Amino acid sequence: MRSNRVMLFAALAVLGTHSAFAQNVQWASKQADDAAVTSAAVHGQPDGISTAVGFYNSVYVRDFKAGKVGAAQLEKAMKLPAGELGKWDLIVFESEAPGSGAFFDGSMWMVQDMQKMVSTVYDSRTRASVPGTGSGWSFKTGRMTMAEFKAIYPGPRVMADAAWLLIKFPSVVEKTSPNLAVWMGGGPIPSPDDNMPTPDAIGVIR
Repeated sequence: MRSNRVMLFAALAVLGTHSAFAQNVQWASKQADDAAVTSAAVHGQPDGISTAVGFYNSVYVRDFKAGKVGAAQLEKAMKLPAGELGKWDLIVFESEAPGSGAFFDGSMWMVQDMQKMVSTVYDSRTRASVPGTGSGWSFKTGRMTMAEFKAIYPGPRVMADAAWLLIKFPSVVEKTSPNLAVWMGGGPIPSPDDNMPTPDAIGVIR
């Protein structure tokens, strides 16, 4: 009996360890609203094709499908510790001018699963939510050179550096839901010049 109990605890410990690691990154494949301004440029895994999102524009996407690059390979390319992606819910890439040093632009976010909806405004200066716009969100940002980005996502349209943003949203929205949809708009106002993101791909980490 004791040995069975030990084996059970060991199995649960292994399960807990694996749950911290991302199984895959799935990329948006469709727009969530036919009336939205969503551009097909943000569909699929990163490919260097992006679309500008200003104050009155937005992207609204759903139907997340697995890409060709695994989570471990992506973590290595982003210079993240093994298992880091598993701590986050969303990953977004945007195009940046080569050598600009800029990180992900200020932006507005909404995530919903047809049961619950949460939203916030991301301030690129503080790399956190604008106070009062939504609690329980976390962000982490970084960038890759054009050569680093092209090494993992090759293609003739890759002609710029890439900034990335990792997002953890409140757990009331279920990221494994097949109904998950993500909306992003430009902002916040007032803001410095970095308030018009140019998203290339939006993915959910499952």
